Order: sequence, then C-alpha cells, then structure tokens
Amino acid sequence: MGTGRQLANLLGHFDVEYTLKGVNEYAPGEMKHFDRTFYIGLNAHNVVPAAFAMDVLTLDSRIIWLHTGFADFSRRFPVSDRYGFIVRQVDSTSNFNLVRLGRQSFTKGEPDLNIVQITNRRKTTITATVSSTTHQVELPYIISSGNLTYIADSPFAGASESDRYLLFADLLHDFLGEPHAESHSALIRIEDVTPLDDPDRLREIADLLASKSMPFLVGVVPFYVDPGQGLRVSLSDKPEIVDALKYMVRNGATIVMHGVTHQYKGISTADFEFWDESSNKPIRGQTAEEISKKLELGLQEFMKNGLYPLIWETPHYTGSFLLYQAVAKYFSTAMEQRLAYEDFDYSQYFPYVIQKDIFGQRLYPETLGYVPLNPDRKASDTYVQNLIRHAKTMLAVRDGYASCFFHSFLDLRLLDELVEGIRGLGYTYVDPIEDTHWVRGKDRVILTGSQSYNITLQDQYLAEAIFDNEGEVLRRTVSEKRLHGAVSKSVEL
Repeated sequence: MGTGRQLANLLGHFDVEYTLKGVNEYAPGEMKHFDRTFYIGLNAHNVVPAAFAMDVLTLDSRIIWLHTGFADFSRRFPVSDRYGFIVRQVDSTSNFNLVRLGRQSFTKGEPDLNIVQITNRRKTTITATVSSTTHQVELPYIISSGNLTYIADSPFAGASESDRYLLFADLLHDFLGEPHAESHSALIRIEDVTPLDDPDRLREIADLLASKSMPFLVGVVPFYVDPGQGLRVSLSDKPEIVDALKYMVRNGATIVMHGVTHQYKGISTADFEFWDESSNKPIRGQTAEEISKKLELGLQEFMKNGLYPLIWETPHYTGSFLLYQAVAKYFSTAMEQRLAYEDFDYSQYFPYVIQKDIFGQRLYPETLGYVPLNPDRKASDTYVQNLIRHAKTMLAVRDGYASCFFHSFLDLRLLDELVEGIRGLGYTYVDPIEDTHWVRGKDRVILTGSQSYNITLQDQYLAEAIFDNEGEVLRRTVSEKRLHGAVSKSVEL
C-alpha cells in the first residue's frame, strides 16, 4: 500500500476525490463509477483478478496501469487483440536507466522494466521510451491504446531529483484532464536555526536575500537540547536570537516550526524527534496526547516571544503516521518530504504543491536537497551546481518547484550562487505568506488570509493582533472581560 499512498499524495495536487484499495477487494463493474482507475503492480508475480482484468478489456473506463501484473494479464486474456501490445517479462538485469520524452530525458532510479512487445503499431501510441546505456537498446516506456495507458515500471521506485518520477508527475495533468498553467516557482529555506545560532549571521543572511527582493523561509527549533551536557536552551533564554528572527521576518522570512526540540534521545538537529533512529521505527508507545503536548509547548514558546510560525517541518522529514495525523490538526501547511509508509524507504518528495495529502495537509515541496558542509570549496561549488542542474530538470514539470534548504553556517557565497543560479533558469521565488494558512492550538490561532476561526477559552481574555507583512503590529485589541467557552469569528485579511 506504500506505493498506492505515494500516488494518492500526488493526486492531492489536483481537484479530485479518490478511493484507495487493494485489487483483491475490487468488485465487478466498480470502475464504471470512477473517471479514472489506476492499477499499480507491486511485484513480478502479480496475478490480476479475473473480474478486474475483464472490466479493463470490456469497459470503456480510462485505465492507467503501472508496473507489474500486465505480463499475467497478457498471457491469460486477449490483450494483443484489444490493445496491440503485450508485456513478455520483467527484466531486472539490463540496466535500463534513461527515460526520454521528445528532447527531455530523465534518469531511472531502479533497474526493473516490464518488456513491452508491440503486436499492432496502428493501435498503439508510444509517449516515452526507455533505454539502457550498456545494451544500446530502446523500448517503450509509456504506451497508450484505446482506454489504456501503460507505464512499464513503478515511477516511484528509486526516484531521485532528476528521475522519470518527474515525467509521471507532470503527465498526471494529462491523465486526469486538469491542465494547470505553466509556472515555475522556487523556495529557499534557511535550516536548523536554534537558540544557539549566531544572531549576526542570521541578520547577514536576511540582508543578502532582502537585497535580491527574495522571500524565504527559516526553519526554527524553539528548544535546543543536549542531554549529555545537561543543556536545554529556549528562545526565551536568547533574546538576541529572537530579535534576529524578527529582523529576518521584517526582511521577507516566513517562520517554519522545525519540530520542538529536534531530538528524541540525542542532540538537537543531529537527532530525529518523532522517530527512533536506533530501530528505524516510530517511537514505541508514543501517544497522540504526548505529541500534542509537545506541539503546544513549541507554539507557546514562539508566540510568547512575538514569533508566529505558519508552516510545519518534521525533523529529518521522518515521522510516524500518528505524528502526521496530529500535526494536521495544528498546521494547515507543512514543507517537507513525507513517509508514505512507516519505513524510511518510502520517503517521498513532491514536485509541486500538494493541496491535500493523505492526512489532509497542504504540502509545500522540497525537491532538490541541500548543500552539505564541506571544507573543500570546489566540492561545495559542485554540490551547488548539481542542485541547479536538478532544478533545470524540474522545469519539465509544468507547475513544478525548485525548492531546497541551506544551513546558516555555510559560506554565504554558496547561497548567493545557488539562489541566482535557480533564478537564472526562469524560476520565481514565491512568498508563502501570500497563501491562506492557519495554525491552531488549544487556545490560540495564527491566520493568514480571510477565513474563520474557533478557539475555546477558559476564563481568559481574548487578545487579537493584526500584523503587516513585516511582522509589525497594525492593530491590537483585548476583550473587556474574561471569556469562557467557544469563540468563533470570521477574519478578513
């Protein structure tokens, strides 16, 4: 089901509703009730249920078939007569590693390929091909006939920043009949900022990006913890960091809440937080109540210092489904990659904004990665050029994002080179604050854009503040008396 969830997440980019289920649960005629049916084969020995196979052959419903099961389908049913092609076998040894559509080319991150044999060229249209650099052979990769489109592997497997996964993600616009306008957006996030960061360095970064009229994001960890040293430092303990973060906001930053401590048992930013690295599994026994308590603590720490995070980011992009469910109740929006299955191998990045993932959140993409710390300047320059090269491949997605993150301790000449290189490809850096977001705690809410809110107060005053785009207070009101119970309001911004 992991691959099915990955597809479901991509479908969240579109205005669609979907049902996710195993093919063995398929009922005869069921696909007639849907505009599109996606089938994903998971292994070379997939046997397709007869009821599903017969409906593919006999109904006019649109089918997009990915990966395996088609060889079995070809052997047991008159597929050649109906579609003009069959799948003979799965090849795992010939190193098919390049996919082409016209002049565009993409890497192929894993070797498996279903070998397509054309039996009637008049019935088939080959959209994309796949080739092996070792065997000098080119075969169909995406092929259509009648109501069926077949993709000869799982584009989710081994997906990298330059992968055929991007081609599939873009073609979903055509498969679903939702042709979004072309737009190429960019995001840059300053990463892993903690109360121990250098405030002057943060101001320097803000000045650099503001000089380019560039909005940006800053991922902030509100509590720094080092258990071995008995150290716990909060934003409240470091007013100079708070001032630097406010300076960043005044110069175009949107604050991202990057966990609460960014650590489980280890040191902040080096450890995970909602994942047990030793077992590579969710933290055993962790409850939704414990997660919510941490999230409340983090939000309170930001807000009492006059900082207002709008977006969530899971530490190391790795968390349990329990975490994702909890976070979706607090933050409308996250910026990260996600696990589609509680296994690190099912981490997924998104080439465009996911308006509603399987947990109900909007997800801003992070598509390119980052520049690692390296004392060798030439090696660092190479990393930057690789990110820019991947951003160039990302242009194949009609509404794709070139999105990456950068650590404040790196040479800022690398940051300048990175953002200008991406901008030079035709990308526009966008400001998340122009979208509608909400952040909801038990008795507090942060909003951008016109919307309604509901909070519950317990003998508390209701304080409301409206800020300008530089984080300065335009208007502040406080209720004349303490309130108890639900408060509901509509806000026009």
